[in-house]
Amino acid sequence: MKNIMRHIELSLVVPLFILAGAAEIPRLEILHPQQDMQFWVDSIEIAGDIPPGTEVRVAGEVVTPDEDGRFRHLFLLDQPKVLIPITEIRGARVFEDTLRVYHRNPDHMTPDSIFINNNLPEELEIHLRGPREGRFKHPVANLSGRTHPNATLFLNDDTLKVYGSGAFTAHVQIQPGENHFEFRAILDSLAVTETLTLSRPDPNQELTEWLIKSALPRKERWILSGEHLQVGIRGPSGKKVRYKIPGVSSWQTLSEISPGNYAASIHLLDIDEEINTRIIYRTGSFSKRIKSAALRIITDALGGLSIHEDTRVFDSTDNGNLLFPLADSVSLQIIGLEDQMYRIKLGNYRTAYVRAERVVLDPHSKLTSPHFLGSMHSENILDWTIFRIHTGARRLPFEIKEKAVPARLELKVYGAKQGWEWTIFPEDDSALKIVERSQPQDLVWQMDFFPNQNFWGWFGRYEGEYLVIGIRKAPLISADSLFANIRIEIDPGHGGWQRGARGITGYAEADANLRYCLKLEKMLLDAGATVFMTRRNDSQLSLPKRAEIARNDSVHIFVMAHNNAPGAGTDLLLAKGASTFYTWPSAKALCDKIYPHLGEMGIDTSGKVVRYYYYLTRQSEYLVYLVEGAFMTNPPDEMFLLSEEGLESLARAAYLGLEDFLRENTSTP
Repeated sequence: MKNIMRHIELSLVVPLFILAGAAEIPRLEILHPQQDMQFWVDSIEIAGDIPPGTEVRVAGEVVTPDEDGRFRHLFLLDQPKVLIPITEIRGARVFEDTLRVYHRNPDHMTPDSIFINNNLPEELEIHLRGPREGRFKHPVANLSGRTHPNATLFLNDDTLKVYGSGAFTAHVQIQPGENHFEFRAILDSLAVTETLTLSRPDPNQELTEWLIKSALPRKERWILSGEHLQVGIRGPSGKKVRYKIPGVSSWQTLSEISPGNYAASIHLLDIDEEINTRIIYRTGSFSKRIKSAALRIITDALGGLSIHEDTRVFDSTDNGNLLFPLADSVSLQIIGLEDQMYRIKLGNYRTAYVRAERVVLDPHSKLTSPHFLGSMHSENILDWTIFRIHTGARRLPFEIKEKAVPARLELKVYGAKQGWEWTIFPEDDSALKIVERSQPQDLVWQMDFFPNQNFWGWFGRYEGEYLVIGIRKAPLISADSLFANIRIEIDPGHGGWQRGARGITGYAEADANLRYCLKLEKMLLDAGATVFMTRRNDSQLSLPKRAEIARNDSVHIFVMAHNNAPGAGTDLLLAKGASTFYTWPSAKALCDKIYPHLGEMGIDTSGKVVRYYYYLTRQSEYLVYLVEGAFMTNPPDEMFLLSEEGLESLARAAYLGLEDFLRENTSTP
């Protein structure tokens, strides 16, 4: 981290955060903020990790770490340029440095859409945002940065548009070899230049040596006997390549499926005992042998036990498609290991993957026969109808999802069969209409819960020896006072050292989210709602903590407030507009109501998206949906989010959508 001010102590200049000359001493690590960071909020969270036996002072005030050694300290930004002195004291040694951050003023957008920049740079400069200079593997890139908004900017020989915020961007092709990009900004009689060089390797260049790390399996692999195993290696083209699996096969020939890519598939038959080996590759009788990572061939499923409260189950090893989450202490049937993920068996015809780091091998968790479930009892507790299914000491994987047509909760328990068929329903008013049970597969037990109403929340979790299902009753909504009985949690996404998407000017999504959430909070309070905020300043919160806060606040609606950014390689000028996201069908109605109002803000819209992967939209004890206000990385969208008027219209759209939703769900005329 760059030094701004240095202080002399005991005749030594000892800058903080620099390890040179003192590697033997554990040092303070500042997580947030970074040097020269810009903020559009009034107070920020200074955070860092303090080594044992060290005292840290921020602006002269001693900060106290938690049990893990991490401190968090709120600091008020009261000047455009703020210098924050930080002192680390360890015995007789003192280390000092100063953080420099900038507090930006709110910008504005006039009725005729003229952007008013209150943060004009003092000097003509070019700040390149990305990409970093050096090797670059992609064929396209977004070259972006900021300069003075009144400057004329050239990229090589072409004029490049500078937006009212000072942002600029260009979507360019990156050719194999070196690519040179010269930026030249001119303002009055001044001119400045910045050059960026990106070097891209030739993807068609033929290999001259064997890539040892390409030998399959690249990482430790377990596989069940009787399955097919893919083998292969990459190297020079036009060669005769052989492989052997000691204890399984003799030398076999690989096929060259494309230039330099050699592959084959072997069926692991007639293996009665576990084998631990490595695949060997060679190009000739006396050539150097290349060995793969360790290969373990197992003959039966292994028992495993989840050890994390958020052990997620995926349909493939790339984590691209989440199937469902698990709790801890759930018994798993492991039939493989691939890319550091265990392959597990769900019923007779379905497999999935979990991260190996969240599972321990446990022989007692292995199922040798179906597990029989016990009776089910139910009761009403406050605004919840609760069902308790006795499972005993063994916890099995279960999947619970909300289905739309017909509206129901579908519960599947893997490895189970119906045992004692005895169900007791609540005697008084219940959120449930009927329950149906079935055994669609030999090792899959299913229950369908049909509600009396639209869903306002539900859950499934283990409590002791019971699998507990809860369904929430609808709140009383009066047409005369829509928000009177409604509890709403507003969650400004990101915060602290988790900055979220970054605008080209340096504007962080964390700040934009908080700014418009404070406006939305005021609108809802004025309407009579009970409103909670997961954060009210620049502070970091984990996703599980945000969900826990909403649960503890017993809210009906959870508003995730974010702004967007595209994937790598997407043209930043094409990725734009507001959108909504949801997971469960019951939250779709909220998105349907807010979306038309997003289209009235003066920027584009980019769709209503349903996605199961997001941790917070998968929460189900309340109605939860995500609003992506605009794209931080799109210059016009960013100016919209920089302006007070843009944020006001975004908060207003979110408020009107909630109002429309409640009006449609009134329970009294």
